[in-house]
Amino acid sequence: MKLPSPQTLPEFQSVFPNEEACLLYLFDLRWPGGFVCRKCTGRKHYSYPLRRTVVCKTCRTHVRLTAGTIMERSKQPLLTWFYGAFLTTTLTPGISAVQFQRQLGIGRYETAFQLLHKIRAAMVAPERELLHGCVEIDETLIGGVHKGGERGRSTQKKTLVIGAVEVRQGRKRSVVAGRVRLRAIPDAACSAVVGFVQENVVPGTTVLTDGHNGYNALQRLGYQHRSEVAAALPLAHREFANLKTWLRGPHHDRVERKHLQAYLNEFAFRHNRRFWPFSAFQRVLQIAMKTAAPTYHELYQADEFGTDVHVR
Repeated sequence: MKLPSPQTLPEFQSVFPNEEACLLYLFDLRWPGGFVCRKCTGRKHYSYPLRRTVVCKTCRTHVRLTAGTIMERSKQPLLTWFYGAFLTTTLTPGISAVQFQRQLGIGRYETAFQLLHKIRAAMVAPERELLHGCVEIDETLIGGVHKGGERGRSTQKKTLVIGAVEVRQGRKRSVVAGRVRLRAIPDAACSAVVGFVQENVVPGTTVLTDGHNGYNALQRLGYQHRSEVAAALPLAHREFANLKTWLRGPHHDRVERKHLQAYLNEFAFRHNRRFWPFSAFQRVLQIAMKTAAPTYHELYQADEFGTDVHVR
């Protein structure tokens, strides 16, 4: 069964007029072929909308629809979650926590901040395919050069971000950016840059980098490594420019280093679905149904680069 993907706000309001409509949508996302009990494989069930619970008629097993999802134990109405997912995925420039709080009528900024980060946690599919073919890889600094800071690849008061961009053929022999992966890293050491490549790029792929020595190990690890001059990595440079422009927009460049990875995940999600923005709403909810989101304490006690919370 094909689930609806609202294209406009009036259409969204028509598809999701109340909590029950949201529950039915979550039910269909969890069991697209119909209910199947995880314990006895029974297919008949009772539904308790107020409790967000489904009960198997055969063995009486209770299943909370939000258990194991980003919405688990949330006191917010499901309609708030659905509006939040719709606004976050369909607004071209994205949305800040302050705007999110105002638009959805959330009482506390901290609640809006947490909800947004939980939605961002559902922007990284655990089964995502690795990049392949031909991939440009480079690094950039987020935060600019502060007074007294060091230039080059120094991370003093700046955050180093490594990015990988698939090179795809466009029209008239042009090249266009395919999928993107981004990661905040502590430095440009070989272990950091090569580890990122191994986690995100299929061995055997043609990897284009600049002359940084940290990439020299790629050849013996099974990659077709080619070192290029800086001007020969146009797609990576363009994506970094777009990233910095986006961070200056709704977020005003005020992103803490420990949460930067979450924003990088959102940027990559947006880029990779830029031709299908309205299907992104459904995709976020699909991922959300099998994703455990960070708790309030995990968010505020994240390590310096958020690797324990935002790297998935």
